[in-house]
Amino acid sequence: MKTTIYYFTGTGNSLKIAKSLSEKLDDCDLIAIAKIWEEDYLASSTEKVGFVFPLYYAGLPKIVYDFLQKIELSKSNYFFAVVTYAGDINTTPLQQIQSILDAKSKTLSAGFYILMPNNYIIGYDVHSEARQKDYFEEAIKKIEIIHKIVEKNESNLGKEIFEKHRIKSEKFNKDFRDNVYAYDKSFYVEDTCTSCGICVKVCPVNNIKLEDGIPQWHHKCQQCLACINFCPEKCIQFGKKTIKTQRYHHPEINVKDLINQKN
Repeated sequence: MKTTIYYFTGTGNSLKIAKSLSEKLDDCDLIAIAKIWEEDYLASSTEKVGFVFPLYYAGLPKIVYDFLQKIELSKSNYFFAVVTYAGDINTTPLQQIQSILDAKSKTLSAGFYILMPNNYIIGYDVHSEARQKDYFEEAIKKIEIIHKIVEKNESNLGKEIFEKHRIKSEKFNKDFRDNVYAYDKSFYVEDTCTSCGICVKVCPVNNIKLEDGIPQWHHKCQQCLACINFCPEKCIQFGKKTIKTQRYHHPEINVKDLINQKN
């Protein structure tokens, strides 16, 4: 049975998971949401469909939410989701997906969470290399479990997961999605910027442009933090919050991988 995995990534955690899972599944296509989300018509033609993405503000990233609302899924019958996260966990993103699928007369069959190193450096510092290594090793084990469930078209979700009280988390996530485009007003570059343009290249939604050699953000930000984490000079800052924090991207995901996400 052919599978399509749609993924979104900022610093590579979700891309690494999506790639590893797609390599284990027979006849699986891997498609970047950032590459297609603005197309006039989106439709899946495979019977099995997966979504891999990071947890943002207790729920779905805006780009993932908008993509799910838009895509036609009438030809697909088995759906699964894999959420990467670095801290608190809740069922809101799975509930959000189910709500969207309900409107399309579809059902989410399986949902999974994989703990990965922190990349949200405007809130927290990165994990130590030792801790990162532990997460990567556990992720390998989790992917094997996911693969076996998805391969057999099994379900691991009970009705109770969709019945839990979630108003607070949904409001928190909706506020984030409603306002995220303007969050980039806090980004700026220090004098050490070399105008290399890597921030422009890795931005999944083409939100950054070099103007007189200086990166400028144009208010279509997704808060993926690819720009700040991939900057080789570590000269991009977000207000005062990132001056003392380190930078992170998945060690097996490079700038070219991020460019390929949208081109």
